[in-house]
Order: sequence, then structure tokens, then C-alpha cells
Amino acid sequence: MVRAVVVGSLVADLAFHVPKRPGPGEVIVTTEFGTFRGGKGYNQAVALARLGAEVTMVAAVGHDAYGDGFLKALEHEGIDAGRVVQLRGVGTAVAVPLITPDGEVGFVQYPGANHQLSPAHCAELPDCDVLLLQGEVTPAASERAGTVIRGRGGIVILNPAPVHDVTPQMLATATVVCPNEVEARALTEAADAADGSGLARAMCNESRSSVVTLGSAGAAWCDGDGDVGRARPPQVHAVDTTGAGDSFCAALALRLAEGAGYREAVAFACAAGAHAATVRGAEPGLPTRAQVDALLS
Repeated sequence: MVRAVVVGSLVADLAFHVPKRPGPGEVIVTTEFGTFRGGKGYNQAVALARLGAEVTMVAAVGHDAYGDGFLKALEHEGIDAGRVVQLRGVGTAVAVPLITPDGEVGFVQYPGANHQLSPAHCAELPDCDVLLLQGEVTPAASERAGTVIRGRGGIVILNPAPVHDVTPQMLATATVVCPNEVEARALTEAADAADGSGLARAMCNESRSSVVTLGSAGAAWCDGDGDVGRARPPQVHAVDTTGAGDSFCAALALRLAEGAGYREAVAFACAAGAHAATVRGAEPGLPTRAQVDALLS
């Protein structure tokens, strides 16, 4: 069984389905509302567990109802939450996703306890095959975790979102960087790259592979040897893309840790992301392995 550690965010999502996003001074009446557990760290950890990995979560929440709910939910998913700290004087992170009829999502977020996770909280990481990092917790904590796991020879996958919180040291510790197209252009000088393959090539070097997600067009990858490829997802009816990118990252991590090559791993990840987009809400759409295998077949 793949052993995975996720150092990342836990965010309570207050999701509004809207006909369009509001302009200045405009009031939009929602057509549907739901409360979900999310955050890139939570989504990736739960997706890894549902896909069959043994998962440890490292994160921070507040002493509040949202924080208590996250601890119970992680336990329910079979995830080791012993390294999730509850902090006083700061609330659990909250986000407001605004979901339009095409399934696309925009966010407003209060980072809360996520921005209080420190390197000290990453001091005693368990041995693992793969570590997942994102940009939603403090760079110092991510840098510490990445340095430790890469030093042990593990795979370190960095999802650089939000991209402005990603540091050069976080990129240096990553064995695989997995941005979307916008993030890839922000992190490279390849702003004029014609397509995802060009961006993947620009993100790749001798010590780091890259996988660039392209939404409904799939993903492009470049491995450490400079080989480049593309994969497209199965065709689905997307209703909510919240959590699709996180499902992609989790599935990619799982298959790479299992020893799959990039062509197979990226195809599997595309199917995981596609499944997530067919379900409203991040947490309900995080796929099981059987659901991903069904889409691939």
C-alpha cells in the first residue's frame, strides 16, 4: 500500500451556485447553497485515502465547530489526523466558492489557521512514499516538509496554488510540480508558450518533472529525461469543478508512487479529475479507485 503524507490546508466551503458572478454593488440571488469540507490539503488527503493509500494529514484548524468537524471527518476516512493541530485564537479557514452554470468556480477565502502551520509542526513526519504540498499553508512549513521527505528519497509533488505563495525553495524540493496553465505561465518565462506541452517542458529540469493541467483539455507532462506527452480526460458532464484539480494531484501521486510511468499516471489522474467534476461539492466528488477505473474502461 502506498504511504502518503499531505501537508496542507483544511477549509470549510460555503458554496453558492449563481447564474453569474456579481459586479460592483450587484446582489446575486443564489440558486443553490451547500456547506462542504474542503481545502486543497483536505481534498488531496481524502482522495488519496479513497484511492487506496495510507494517508497522514499535517494541518492546522481552530478550536471551533469547523475544526472539530474536520478531525471527525479525517478519522471517518481512515486518515491519520494525529498531526493536525487545533490552535486557539484563530479560526478554521473558510472559503466561499461561487459556482456558475458552466461548472467553473471562483473563490473568496479566509486562510485562518492554515497560515499558522509552522515548520515545528512538520518536525516529526512519518516515512512515506509520496508527499503532497500546496501553497495554502505557510511556505516555511512546506519547505521543511519537502526538504525532509526529499532527503529520504520520497516523491515530493507540489501543487503551486495559490501561485503567489510558492517560494523558490518549495520548487527546489519538489520532484514533480503540478500547476495549471495559469500557474505554469506565472512560474516560468514561457508566457508565450503555444500550448501545455511547451509549458510542461519549460517547468521541467534534470531534478524535477512537471505535469500541467489544462482543464477539460486534459494535461501535459514532461519527465526528467525531457520526454513530453499529453493525455485527455474521459468525456463527462461537468457540474462543479471544485476539487477536480485536487483529485488529479492525488491520483497522480498514487500512480507515480506505485511505479507507473507518466503516460499511465497522467491518464489515470485525468480520469480522477473528470469524475470529481461530475458531482456538486468538493468532498462528495472525490473519487474511489473503482470510480476512476470505471471511467478509464
